[in-house]
Amino acid sequence: MGLPAEKIERKEYNALPTLKLFHEDTAQIRCLVGPVGSGKTSAATMEVGYYLPFFIHQNYGLKKTRWAIIRNTYSELRDTTMRTVFEWFPDASLKKQENIAYLSYENGIEVEFLFRSCDRPDDVKKFKSLELTGYWIDESIEVADEVKRMLKNRIGRFPQKCPVRFGIETTNPPDVEHTTYSEFNWHKPPPGPIPQNPSKPNHKGFWQPPRENEPNLRYNYYNDLINDYQDTPDWIEMYIEGKPGMIIRGKLVYNNFRRQDHVSKESLAWSKGPLYRGWDNSGNVPACIVAQIPTARHVQVLKEFHNDKMGIVDFTAWVISECQIRYPDAKFTDWADPAGENKFSKRAGGFTSNAQLMRDASVNVQPSEQNLTARLQSVDQQLGLYDGVLIDPDCTRLINGFLGGYCYKPKPGNPGEYTDIIDKNRWSHIHDAFQYLMVRLTKNQGKKRSVFTPNRTKNKF
Repeated sequence: MGLPAEKIERKEYNALPTLKLFHEDTAQIRCLVGPVGSGKTSAATMEVGYYLPFFIHQNYGLKKTRWAIIRNTYSELRDTTMRTVFEWFPDASLKKQENIAYLSYENGIEVEFLFRSCDRPDDVKKFKSLELTGYWIDESIEVADEVKRMLKNRIGRFPQKCPVRFGIETTNPPDVEHTTYSEFNWHKPPPGPIPQNPSKPNHKGFWQPPRENEPNLRYNYYNDLINDYQDTPDWIEMYIEGKPGMIIRGKLVYNNFRRQDHVSKESLAWSKGPLYRGWDNSGNVPACIVAQIPTARHVQVLKEFHNDKMGIVDFTAWVISECQIRYPDAKFTDWADPAGENKFSKRAGGFTSNAQLMRDASVNVQPSEQNLTARLQSVDQQLGLYDGVLIDPDCTRLINGFLGGYCYKPKPGNPGEYTDIIDKNRWSHIHDAFQYLMVRLTKNQGKKRSVFTPNRTKNKF
């Protein structure tokens, strides 16, 4: 139930410069990206609870609107998003059993909020029958694209024959490969590389600069966080400086990766020596890593290749073509998933394998190591060596996998506990390719290392 009128304390809302631009824009789908404490949740609350209902009333004469307010888990929805909504609209009445709230204004405008959680892609069924004016997804990069696609199909349906629809997303910075990074037309270039794909029509994004909301926060708010997370510079870059980052989606696989040590500040150049490639060639999402060893025990990752839609024949041809341009006359040694040797029937009769198809394309691929433990150890041990691994900054999928995408799955219903199963996702294929390479580069063969000279370096960590 809402509070009695005499007990209601309303706060004054003053939009920050970026938030003002966000409110003034009328794009159908809008995204607001910012660091922690940037005021984006308050801005979205005011947008769906005040600005858009009044905009729709003034321009189309409609007094009733209905909005789905979404967060990936119910606990976060209840403890953060809903709390912010009722801080700004304390007179909103809540039907707790249904997680529905109602807000009324003196001029007859009525706003309905439907609070929903969705932490799994199959939660899309929660939204199939909704009739909405629009939605707001809080921390939208944590919500599956399937859910967003369904929501876009459900907006502009209330009231009947509603002439407009709106979708609002608020989030901490996404990683540069996330769909959010590329599908929005940003009002200013984001603090990262130029998005590779064109933005979607009617999708407008607003990326807040760091510390824009600092005057409204307690004294030393950000400086205290920097001190708290001084050993985690990636967290500081994402959540304080507002740069594209990576959410840790489970338990990290590697213990020794440090971006400040293992990612080059500048592009790496080919030293004109031999090159080594690792391939994930056994499934439908092929991947390839290109590396060199400029000095003993020092591996440099020069290039990554991955494609979610190519078959192995087209993918191999693409990698060959790119390598001929980038590394003319280079000598390659290639290792791949042993499962790539598994035979299957050809349409024209007979049997072949992905590995054989690659050999037919002039890539003399050799089977690597199948044992996952050996592969993981080969990578982590090399990361632990002083100057053991250096990665070109353009290898974003490999880097983002190290930062949090490549991880062990959490145990369902047991927060903080994890399985021993690595999540098969868009980061796992490039990491498999890297492992197939590293396990062969570092493996002892009898008394002689396959590639490296004997280890004369000391462990850094």
